[in-house]
Amino acid sequence: MKKLLLLSAALLMLGGCGSWHNPNIADPLKEKEIFKQDSEFCENMDNQNVPVGAQTDGEPPEPTTYEAEFSENYAYETTFEKCMHKRGWVKK
Repeated sequence: MKKLLLLSAALLMLGGCGSWHNPNIADPLKEKEIFKQDSEFCENMDNQNVPVGAQTDGEPPEPTTYEAEFSENYAYETTFEKCMHKRGWVKK
């Protein structure tokens, strides 16, 4: 759970660095509101489809390698970006 929170925070920070823009929305205030809704939707979809970290049945989590964590995080970001693109968002 801790990794998921850290990943979400990192994605939000990265979202500020590589900001998103939707050319279909003219009003900047409306764009911010819709971005928040769309990014939350895409994060929720990714959390359901791409589990991050070791998934166990109540047992202590198994240690993961850096490569496995990188692979899972890469898959998460890739699916997040695909979801955002499908909703009309592009990175500036």
